Amino acid sequence: KSDGTKSERSVAEANHQFLMLDFAVNEGLLKKEGSDYMVAHDQIRQSAYSLIPEKERGRWHREIGRLILKSIPENQVDDVLFIAVNQLNRGEIHLEEEDHRLDLQKLNLRAGKKAMSLAAFSIAASYLKAGLDMFLDNHWEHHYDLSIELYSLYAEAEYSNCHFQEVGRVAGIVLKAGKSFEDKHRVYATLIKALGVENRIEDAIEISFCVLSQLGVHCPSPLPDKSIIMNDWMEMKITFEKKSDTEFLNYKEMTNSNMMAAMKFLHLLILYTFLSKQEYFPTIIIQMLKLTLHHGVCKESCVALASFRYLLC
Repeated sequence: KSDGTKSERSVAEANHQFLMLDFAVNEGLLKKEGSDYMVAHDQIRQSAYSLIPEKERGRWHREIGRLILKSIPENQVDDVLFIAVNQLNRGEIHLEEEDHRLDLQKLNLRAGKKAMSLAAFSIAASYLKAGLDMFLDNHWEHHYDLSIELYSLYAEAEYSNCHFQEVGRVAGIVLKAGKSFEDKHRVYATLIKALGVENRIEDAIEISFCVLSQLGVHCPSPLPDKSIIMNDWMEMKITFEKKSDTEFLNYKEMTNSNMMAAMKFLHLLILYTFLSKQEYFPTIIIQMLKLTLHHGVCKESCVALASFRYLLC
C-alpha cells in the first residue's frame, strides 16, 4: 500500500508539472514542439535566469548536466555531449570530490576530441583548457596519462587555431614533465609544425634532427661528400628497379613504433628541407626509403616514393 501511495503521488506530481508547463505555453513563455518544451524568447530565458541567486546557479548547472547524462544511454552520449559538458563546466566550482572532478576532466577530453573531429578547433580548445584548469598541483604524479593526453591534444587544437605562442608554452610543459620520450612524440610534432608555420624553418629542422637521433635514426650533419650521396641515390634506384610490382605490393607493413614515428618526422623534414635546406632533401628521401626497405611500408612511404620519383624526373 505504501508503494502504491508513492507511485500515485509521483504520477500526480508529474501531471502537475506538465500542467504548469502547458500554462506557461498558453501564456507565451514557452513553445511546445512535439514532446519538447523550449523558451519562447532569449529575454524570457535571461529574466528567468536572473531570478536564480548567483550562489545557486552553479549547482543548478551541475544538476542539469548530471541529469542529461543520467537519462541518456551510453551509446547516445555523444549526441548531447556538448550540452551536458557545458552545463557541468558551469557548475565545476561545486565539485568537492576528486573523483567527480576527474570524471568531468575526462568528459572535457571526450568533448575536445569530438570537436577536433568536427574541425571545430576553437571549441575543442575551450573544452581541453577547461579540463586542464581543473588539475591540482600534483596532477603529473597522480594523473599522468590524463595529463599527457589533455596537454598534447590542447597543443594540437591551439596549433589549428594559429595560437603558436600557446603551443610553445604547452609543449614546454609536456617536454619537461613527460616521463618517456615516446610520451613526447606527439607534442614534438605539433611544436615542429608550429615553428614551420611561423617560418622558423631552421629551428624546426634542428629539433626534427634531435628527435630522429633519439629514435635511432641519424641524419648526417654536416652532409657527406656529394659523391657519397650520389652513390646512395644510384644504389636506391637500382634496388627499386629490380623489384617487381608483385614483390613491392606484397611488401610487409611497418610495425616498429619508433620507426613509424621517425617516418612521420622525416615526412615533415621533406617539406622543410625543400623550402630551406635543399642540399638535405635527397638525403631525407633516401633515409625514408631505407627505413621502408628494412622495416616495411607505412603511409609516409608513399610520400618518400613520390619524392624519389620527382627527383628522378
